[in-house]
Amino acid sequence: MSSLEYRKPALSIKEVNLLLGEFFGIKPQKIVPLNGDRYQNFLLQLDNGQKLVLKIASEFDREDSLDFENQVLLLLNRKLAGYNFPRPVPAKSGQLIIPFSAADKKIYRARLFEFVEGIPLAALKKINPGPWREIAALLARIDLVLKDFYHPGQRRVLPWDVKNVLLAADRLKYLSDPTGRRKLDYCLLQYETVVRPEDHRLRKQVIYGDANEHNFLLAPGRKSGYRLVGLIDFGDMTESYLAAEPALALTYALMLAGDASEKEKVASKIIGAYNSLNPLRKEELDLIFYLILARLVISLSLAAWRRQVEPQNAYMRVSEEPGWKLLDFLLSGNPEKWRRLFYRSCGLETASPARQKDSLLTFRKAHLSEALSLSYRKPLHIVRGAGQFLFDSESRSYLDCVNNVCHLGHCHPRVARAVARQMTVLNTNTRYLYDQLSAYIEKLLARFPRKFTHCFLVNSGSEANDLALRLARNFTGGSELLVIDGAYHGSLTSLVEISPYKFDGPGGKGAPPFVHKVPTPDPYRGLYRGRSEETAEKYAAEVKKLVASLQAEKKKLVGMISESIMSCAGQVFFPPRFLKKAFEVVKSAGGVTIADEVQVGFGRPGYFFWGFESQEASPDIVTLGKPIGNGHPIGAVITTADIARRFATGMEYFNTFGGNPVSCAAGLAVLEAIEEENLQENARRVGDYFLRELRKLQKRHRLVGEVRGRGLFLGVELVRDRKTLEPATAEAKDIIEKMKDRGILLSTDGPFRNVIKIKPPLVFTSNDVDRVVENLDLVLGTLD
Repeated sequence: MSSLEYRKPALSIKEVNLLLGEFFGIKPQKIVPLNGDRYQNFLLQLDNGQKLVLKIASEFDREDSLDFENQVLLLLNRKLAGYNFPRPVPAKSGQLIIPFSAADKKIYRARLFEFVEGIPLAALKKINPGPWREIAALLARIDLVLKDFYHPGQRRVLPWDVKNVLLAADRLKYLSDPTGRRKLDYCLLQYETVVRPEDHRLRKQVIYGDANEHNFLLAPGRKSGYRLVGLIDFGDMTESYLAAEPALALTYALMLAGDASEKEKVASKIIGAYNSLNPLRKEELDLIFYLILARLVISLSLAAWRRQVEPQNAYMRVSEEPGWKLLDFLLSGNPEKWRRLFYRSCGLETASPARQKDSLLTFRKAHLSEALSLSYRKPLHIVRGAGQFLFDSESRSYLDCVNNVCHLGHCHPRVARAVARQMTVLNTNTRYLYDQLSAYIEKLLARFPRKFTHCFLVNSGSEANDLALRLARNFTGGSELLVIDGAYHGSLTSLVEISPYKFDGPGGKGAPPFVHKVPTPDPYRGLYRGRSEETAEKYAAEVKKLVASLQAEKKKLVGMISESIMSCAGQVFFPPRFLKKAFEVVKSAGGVTIADEVQVGFGRPGYFFWGFESQEASPDIVTLGKPIGNGHPIGAVITTADIARRFATGMEYFNTFGGNPVSCAAGLAVLEAIEEENLQENARRVGDYFLRELRKLQKRHRLVGEVRGRGLFLGVELVRDRKTLEPATAEAKDIIEKMKDRGILLSTDGPFRNVIKIKPPLVFTSNDVDRVVENLDLVLGTLD
C-alpha cells in the first residue's frame, strides 16, 4: 500500500458507545453510520433532541492535521456569519481530539461536532446555475478568510489534493479497462507538461478543496427556490493551489450539468462569481482546465482502488460514472475554448487567433515552397491533439478521421513518455550495442511469419521503400519492376519514379523505361470488376502477360512492389487472393516481391495485423512506416535471411538515425499499446460497425456509389451515375469542406479525387462513428 492509500476505521456500534461514554460522557439514543472517505462517521441523536456527528480518524491523519481542521472550523464559524459549519464539541477533558486504542489494537482519534441542518444540493432533482453562483461566492469568501491563515498541519499530503495528482499514477493499475488507463495517463501527462512547470507562479494557500454537491446544504428560499446555508466535510482541506478551489467546484458542477451549452453557462457563473470576490490571475485561469482533469484523475483512480479494498462502499464511487462521461466530454473539446470562456467570465480579453493564423500563412508563403499543400479552402491552425481529436487556435475541436500516422491517437502517453525517458538516457546509432534495438526488433519480428528473420530500421516509409528496392535489385541483379497503376510508394526520387500516382499525376513525367504498370485491381471501376476469385485471376493474368513480355525481351526482373491495400488509388481492396497470385507469378520468374504496409499495417485492417495477410500473400520483403512510431519518424524493412545476407557486399549500410534508441523506444511503446489496449480488435469491431452504417447511407443517397473497407481503413466512392460511374469530384470536395465546418476531418483520394478516405486513429469509438455518419447523412442530403 502506498503512502496515500489508507484503510478507514471499522469500529462496531458497541465500541462507539463505549468511546462516547468514557470520553464524552454521552449515551446517544440512536447511532446512525454516515458515509465517509478516510473517516468513520456516525450521526448521534441524543435524548434532548440534539444531533452530533462523531468522526473517527485512522493513523493516516496525524493529530496536527486534525487540529488544523478544527481551528479552521472555529475560525469560519466566527468570521462568516450567515453560514453554518460543523462546530467542534470538546470532550469531558476539554480536548477537541481524543486518541484511543480500539479492539483491533490500533490507535484512532475521535472528534465530535455539532450537526449542521440542511438539504444537500445533491438531493435536488434539477440544479440550476443559481446555487452554483452562491457556492462559488462562498468558496471565494472562505478563501479570503484563510488567505493569511497558518497552521503546522495545513501542509498535509492528501490523495485528493490536485497538487498530488501525479501520485495517482500508482493507482492506474487498479483500472481494468486499458482505454480508461490511457485516458487518465494522458491527463497526467498534460499536468506534467502544462501545470507543473508553472507551479512557482501559482498562488498557494489553505483551500476548502471538496466542493461537491453532497457537502453544500440548502434551505428553502423565496419563490420556491433554495438558499445556501451551510457547508460540511472539511477532511480534504489543505494547502494547495488557490485556482484549485474554483476548478474543483467546476468539476462537480460540470458532472451535473446537461448538454455542452448548459455546462458552459454553469462554468461561466462559477468562475465569474468566484472572481468577483477573489480575483483570479491570468496564469491561474490558463490552467483551470488542466486542474479539472487532475481532479477527475484523482476521483476515478481512487474509485478503482476502492473497488479493490472496499467493494461494499458504493458511496465512494458515486462520481465514477458521471466522472468518466465528463472526462470524455472534456477530452473531446478544445482546452482553448475553456480558457477563453474563463477569461470572458472574468471580463478579460484574449489575443486574436486570426491574427496569428494570418501571420503563419504569410510566413509560409514567403519561406515554404508552394509544392507543399494545405488542406481545406480555409487552412486550419492546429495547436493540440488528444486521442482522435485535433484542436485549432480558434477554440474548435475536430474529430480526426484521416490521420493514420498517429495510429494510437494523438499524444499517446505511453509513446510520449517512452520517447522522453529514452532521450534523457541515451540516443546514439547502430554502430554501438544497446538493448533498445534488440528489444524492439525482437518484438516486431514476432508479428511476422517465421521466414522473416531480419530487420533494417530507417526513418520513414519512403526510406523503407527505397531500401527495399536496393535489397531487391541487389538480390536479383535485375532492372525491371512491376508496379500497380495508381500506386504511391514515397517521396524520394527513386520512389516517385515507381509511383504512378506521382509520375502520371500533375507535374509527373511518366513512367521510366524500367517501370511496368499492372492495371489497378479495382473491383468497382477497374478493367475487370467484381469481388470474386475469377476477377483476381484476370488481374493475375495481366501480371503474367507483363512478365512474359519482359522475358521475351530478355529483360531481367527485379520483382514487384505493391501496397497491400491501396490508399492513394482510392482505398482499393483487391479481389480475393489477387496479391497471392500475382506474387507467385513474379517469384516463379525469379523476382522479389515487396509488400508496402506503410499505410495499412499494425492492426488497422482489424481482422489482420498486416494487410498482406488479408490476401494470403507471402512477400519476400515488407516495408513499414507512418503508424510505426505514432508520429515519431521511424520506418522498417523486414526480410529474409537470404536477402539480408546477400546485401552484405562489402559496402557498409549505415543510417545515421535509423534504429536509434529513442526511435526504438517509440516503436516498442506502439507495439505494447496495440496489445494492451486491444486496438486491433477495436479496429475490427468499430470498423465493422462503420462499414454497416456507411452502407445504410449508400441506400439512402444516390451519390454514394460504393462503400468499401476492412477494419478502420474505409472508402466511400461518390459518383453522379451508378451505371456510368461518372466521378462526383466536385461534390466530394464540397462534402469534405462541409464536414470540416461540422468539426469532422476527412479527405479525398483516387484518380478522380472522388473517394472519401477514412483512416482514423485506432482509438476511434462507435460514438465517433455515429457522429461521422449522422453528419455525413445531413451533408449528403443537401446534394441529393
